Amino acid sequence: MKIPYNILHVSGNVLFAGRGGKIHSFSLSDGTHLSTWKHPDVEKVDAAVRSNMEKTSEMVSIVESSGNPEGGDDNGPPAKRQRLEGSTDETSKESNRETQQDSNPAEGSENQNDGGKEKQKGKKSKNRQNNEKRKEPQMRVPDRPVITHMTSTSDGAHLLAITGHDKVIWVFKHDGNGIITQLSRRTMPKRPSSVVIGPDSQIICADKFGDVYALPLIEDSSFSGTPQPSTPSLAVSKPILTSKPAANTTTVHSKRNLRALANQQQQMELATRTKTDPVAKSELPEFEMTLLLGHVSMLTSLILGDSEGRRYILTADRDEHIRVSRYIPQAYVIENFCFGHKDFVSAMAIPSSRKDILISGGGDEDLFVWDWKASRLLSKKSILSLAQEIMPNLTKIAVSGLKTFVYPTEGGELTYVAAVCEEIKAVFSWQLTEDNVLNHPSVIQLPGNLLDVEVVLGADGELPKLVTAVDVGEQTDAKSLVIYSLIMTDEKLAVGEISFVRDAELEAEELDIKEDAVRGLLYNTENLRKQVTEEGGDEQGGEGLEIPDVEAMEE
Repeated sequence: MKIPYNILHVSGNVLFAGRGGKIHSFSLSDGTHLSTWKHPDVEKVDAAVRSNMEKTSEMVSIVESSGNPEGGDDNGPPAKRQRLEGSTDETSKESNRETQQDSNPAEGSENQNDGGKEKQKGKKSKNRQNNEKRKEPQMRVPDRPVITHMTSTSDGAHLLAITGHDKVIWVFKHDGNGIITQLSRRTMPKRPSSVVIGPDSQIICADKFGDVYALPLIEDSSFSGTPQPSTPSLAVSKPILTSKPAANTTTVHSKRNLRALANQQQQMELATRTKTDPVAKSELPEFEMTLLLGHVSMLTSLILGDSEGRRYILTADRDEHIRVSRYIPQAYVIENFCFGHKDFVSAMAIPSSRKDILISGGGDEDLFVWDWKASRLLSKKSILSLAQEIMPNLTKIAVSGLKTFVYPTEGGELTYVAAVCEEIKAVFSWQLTEDNVLNHPSVIQLPGNLLDVEVVLGADGELPKLVTAVDVGEQTDAKSLVIYSLIMTDEKLAVGEISFVRDAELEAEELDIKEDAVRGLLYNTENLRKQVTEEGGDEQGGEGLEIPDVEAMEE
């Protein structure tokens, strides 16, 4: 199978589609291919794969050519080997062995057994030597690059992408016609898990260690030494632990709290070591980067919101928390939390038409609708029951993405929410009503597992379009990238005309990849779910004392 398109982003009339370590751009007008950017490791991976394929085919040819050297029938028993040398000596040895067996039957039996073992051992040794001759060292395949996130500035002048295997943030200049030029490459300390671009040209990046950083969009080439705030107002908002934590291993018992305590101790040791150790200082990033805030759990989603003229950073983590913090330069101020999820939160969205509303989802069977500024849960809607209409045996669900958009009608614009769920061959959508309830559910079935979705708003009376990135597996008659026009019936969404991008040549260039490799690269949301232990607690927690958030205590 071919690696599918896995991440989408629309900027103006251009569709950017990530496929492995490549970013392809297409025109949304006629589907023509505009440009391709490749991660430097793509060529290395392809070269290693081709080399190993050639060596494998050579080994197969050698085995096939030497598989029946005696020319016998493949279906019959193996032919006897003919002795070409030393037949007289072997015959005399055999005669002496028979004579010894006749004079001493017991001893002869033992010798016969020993001789058989020696012959068998000799055969195994020869076979091993032959196999070793046939084996040739294969080239190690480097980690396969995958574009995990893409976004752009509001004016479309810059595109940002993240590759997960090397923790790199890439910034490109976009000419508005699908041609991108690389401007910078910055390797983060930890793997990024979510990213947005602020209105002040700041990259706000969350990582899997639980921290949120701010970076300037355009890298300052003159910067050197220890990272400093990009502006005087951007102070490092996360305090450095310089005193011993109040909790200790005698007062903390649950796995989750022990892990949080270990993180606090590690942070304190790192802060102390960085001040005095020149080696530790050299390991710091050599670009401008400001620590804004942090969680004690893995961050899974990050978005920006604004209310009453003030901006906010909304962060979600694996521990079911949604946190609302102020934007730069007061990111250390926590406004509130949105509590209610029972499992991980992996996706959040704020509709552009309803900026006071937050929709969140993850490992729970429901989508949550919040007044995020007031930290108030407004409604819930079961997404599991909707998925069970096409998969009756489904018992749990993992939401990997949420998108909101408006659908123009004669009576005004209607707000809709679309959900992407891992290993589900469908797009789920609802209308967000005026009383903040998700109604009019619809299911748009697809030929494969949905990986990402984008909505293109229509212009000059055109219908909105739904762009889908699908994992079609081994299907050769299905496309991974498909564009549907959206129609509405009884306020429920459905698909109309179908169109495709022109990527036949790109498809032919892609090398085959094993299905399990694709799963390891692209299916990671369900892995956020904590496993229940025999004692009844999860893998990281359980009953025990709760350690307060470090940032909340010291702020």
